[in-house]
Amino acid sequence: MLPIQLPIEVPSALASILAETDWRDWFLIGLTPLFVLVVALEWWRFRKTRIYDWRDSLASMNLGGAYMLVDVLWVVAVILPAMDWVYAHRLTTIEVTPLSFVALYLGVEFCYYWFHRASHRIRWFWAAHVVHHASEHMNFTTAMRQSWLYSFAGNWLFYVPMAWIGFDPRWVLFALSANLAYQFFIHTQWVDRLPAWVEGVFNTPSHHRAHHGRNPQYIDHNYGGTLIVFDRLFGTFVEEDAPVEYGIVRQVHSHNVLWLTVHEWVDMIRDVLQPGPLATRLKHIWAPPEWTRTPDNCAHASSSPPRPDQHSAA
Repeated sequence: MLPIQLPIEVPSALASILAETDWRDWFLIGLTPLFVLVVALEWWRFRKTRIYDWRDSLASMNLGGAYMLVDVLWVVAVILPAMDWVYAHRLTTIEVTPLSFVALYLGVEFCYYWFHRASHRIRWFWAAHVVHHASEHMNFTTAMRQSWLYSFAGNWLFYVPMAWIGFDPRWVLFALSANLAYQFFIHTQWVDRLPAWVEGVFNTPSHHRAHHGRNPQYIDHNYGGTLIVFDRLFGTFVEEDAPVEYGIVRQVHSHNVLWLTVHEWVDMIRDVLQPGPLATRLKHIWAPPEWTRTPDNCAHASSSPPRPDQHSAA
């Protein structure tokens, strides 16, 4: 491991954590100049359109910057120790070579598909993921709009099996970072359709625009990261065949990064605290985001009206 040398003085506790990082942990942050350059080029190309809104983009970039820094701390302090424990009990040891890294990347892609699908169909995970879908714009800054609470929600648990199989945890997380880096470039309206073979195998701007749509036909589709093959295999694929309306069903009209981060957690906790049987109250945590209490599913239905505030639909 090549430790990161700290160029400035930081508190000793934080310094001890950062000293445990290496270049793989900083991969996404290292790509920031490239991301900023691409954003600048796209903004210039569409500066006379409504594709960009400076308040929306500023909120997205602030969320993304905080997410990347917080995520590095989570990785070193919590996630890597947990994954290292699993790795110590692995089935076998798989050395990372160019060929095995391809296998690792495909495995991480498979795990990402299920993480992403769970993030739309289980409200606990949706509470973190909704941040990414709250923008009503589709441009490269939308890719940066991420929740600070992803690691708290447990998104990393979906990748633990790769360490259990025998891949070094840091390489697992690096493969995930590479996957996320790819996804940055599909958050755009600059690119229309690509050649048919590309659209058939890879997640493309067209496929991902549909994923971000709140149109009924687009909701809860196209979960892939780099590839679209698992969506085709598991029946969650949809073509972009109509203009996309971006955002969530009940839009959060705010540019406050704190409220964008916590609003769904607040709503979820409020629903859990509504009177009723404990099992029914807790169902708000693990049921699909659109689930609400009714006389048919709860003897003590919530007195509050249903809130179609999620991106997901029944």
